[in-house]
Amino acid sequence: MEFTQRPEVKQKITLSPQVYQGLSILAMPVAELQTVIETELLENPVLEVEEFEDAPEEPEEERPDDEERAWDEWLDQYEDLDSSDPVVPRDPNAEAVDTEDFVGSIQSFGDYLEQQLAMMSLTPAVSRAARAVVGSLDDDGFFCVSLEEIAAIAGVSRTVARKGLAVVQQLDPPGVGARSLAQALAIQMEYLGIDEPMLLKIVEEHLDDVGASHYRKIARALRVDEDEVRRLVEVLRQLNPRPAGAFSPGPSPGYIVPDVTVRRFDDEWVIIANSDAVPTLRVSTRYRGMLRSGSGADEATVRYLKERIRSAETFIRNVDRRKGTVGRIAGIVLEVQREFFADGKGPLRPLRLEDVAVEIGVHLSTVSRGVTGKYMATPYGLFELKHFFSGGYRTASGLDVAATTVKERLRDFLQKEEALHPLSDQRLADLLSDEGIPVARRTVAKYREEMGIEPSWARKRR
Repeated sequence: MEFTQRPEVKQKITLSPQVYQGLSILAMPVAELQTVIETELLENPVLEVEEFEDAPEEPEEERPDDEERAWDEWLDQYEDLDSSDPVVPRDPNAEAVDTEDFVGSIQSFGDYLEQQLAMMSLTPAVSRAARAVVGSLDDDGFFCVSLEEIAAIAGVSRTVARKGLAVVQQLDPPGVGARSLAQALAIQMEYLGIDEPMLLKIVEEHLDDVGASHYRKIARALRVDEDEVRRLVEVLRQLNPRPAGAFSPGPSPGYIVPDVTVRRFDDEWVIIANSDAVPTLRVSTRYRGMLRSGSGADEATVRYLKERIRSAETFIRNVDRRKGTVGRIAGIVLEVQREFFADGKGPLRPLRLEDVAVEIGVHLSTVSRGVTGKYMATPYGLFELKHFFSGGYRTASGLDVAATTVKERLRDFLQKEEALHPLSDQRLADLLSDEGIPVARRTVAKYREEMGIEPSWARKRR
C-alpha cells in the first residue's frame, strides 16, 4: 500500500468561545443566569455590579507608547460612560417585582397528616401508633403493612395499633389509611353522607365490572335497572380512588423568576426588565486605574488585568445582548397580543418564531433560545413567552385565530358533551367549521391528544 499526500480545501464553521458563551447565556433561564453571574463575579476580580455611582476622576499621565495610549483612551471612554446618567433611570414609584410570589413550594403527604395528628388529643401510645401508620402508607395513601408490624415499630400492643389506624382513617383526605380501594371508597361515602346501600354493594363486589363498563352484568347481578346502575356509577365517579393523589411525589418546583414585567399605566403598557434578578455589570474602576501608565503595576500584573478585562467585557456584552433580545421579543408579543392583554381573557393571535426573527433581524434559533425558559409577569399571572407563540387559522370572516384559542374552543365543546354520546373528532371539526374555523379531523385529534383527552370511545366507556 502506498501512502500519498494531496492538498484539499474544506469549509468549516467553528464557534469562538465568546460566541458560544453568548448563545449559552441567551438560552439560560434567569435563575441559572444568576448562578453564572455570581460565579463569574467570584472568578473574575475586575468584574463588579454597577451601582450607578460616579467614578472619581484621575489625573492625566503621560503615555509613553501607542499601546498604553490606546488603553488609556479606552479607559477614558469607559469612565465617561460611568459618569453619565443611565438612559432609563429607575422609577422609584414603579411597582417592584416580588420574586417570592413565584416561589414554588411542596408539602409531603406525611407532613400533612402529622400536622393533623398534632392537633388531636391522643395518648402517647396511640400517637406513636398513628405516626407509625402514617409512615407505612404507600404513594396512594393505602395501609399496606400488618398491625403486628405497626405494633413492633411503635412499641405498643396490637389493640393500640388498631386504634392508631382508626385515628389515621379519620384524617383528611377521606379514605386515607384504607386497606383496599373498596374500603377507601366506603370511607369516603360515609364521610360525604352518601346513603346508597346499592352503591356500597357495587363498591364491595363489582368494582372490576365498573372499570370494564359492564353495567348490564351489574344490573343482572343486583336485579336492578341498568339506568339505575349508571346513575350509581356516576355518583361513584365523584369519589377519589387515590386518596393521596394530590400529594403524589414528583420533582419539587423551584424558583420561576420573570425576565420582564408588563404593567399598565393609564392607557399605555410598559415592559420593565427585571434588573433586580439580572444586575448591570461593569469593569472595576480600581483595576482600570491600575492599567494606566505610571500606576506602578508590573508587567505581569498589567498583562493579567488586560486578559481579565477582555473576558469581563465579553461577558458583559453577552448578558446585555440577552437582555436586549428578550426585551425586543417581549415588545413584539405585547404588540401582537393586545387583545389578550386588554383583560387577560382575549383570544391569542397567531405568532410564529419565524415572524419575530424577521422583525428583529436575527436567526430563528436566536428567537427560539430567547423564548424558551423565559417568563413574563403580567397582571393576569406568570406566563412563559412560548405561551404566546403558536400557528393559527383564518376564519371565514378573515380573522386570524391562534391554535391555542382553537384548543380552548375544543375544551369548551368537550366539557358540555353528553356522557352517553361523546363528541367524535369529526363532529368536533364540524363544530369548529360552523364557527368559521376550518380545521381537519386529524388536526382535532392531534390537539385532543396534546390536551391529554381520550378519544370518544374511551370517554363513552367511562
